[in-house]
Amino acid sequence: MMSKKFVYFLSLSSNVPFALKEALIKVKQNNEVAIFFDLDGARVLDRRYLNKMDKIHGKELSLLLNSAINAGIKLFGCQMNVLMADGLELINGAELAGVATFLEIAYQADSVLSY
Repeated sequence: MMSKKFVYFLSLSSNVPFALKEALIKVKQNNEVAIFFDLDGARVLDRRYLNKMDKIHGKELSLLLNSAINAGIKLFGCQMNVLMADGLELINGAELAGVATFLEIAYQADSVLSY
């Protein structure tokens, strides 16, 4: 089976658990996965909001994020997120990225999925 590259674009925090589960399956099938979090979706990468997100989505969210990082899934938070006036204080394993990074990775991907 030939490896493929998948990019997820998440703008809603409510979709994050579903997309993380799907991305973990793709990585187990020997695919490469990157996830970009923007707008409301980026809140799950912010250590100040993660406890609040865990209460909304259940502790499963923290476990899914850690599993994704440990599986080699690249997690990117938008550096220009307009919904977070204080900017993002990223969890360990995630990094800030801009539109240029997203486009560079998306152009090389076999599939770009938006949630």
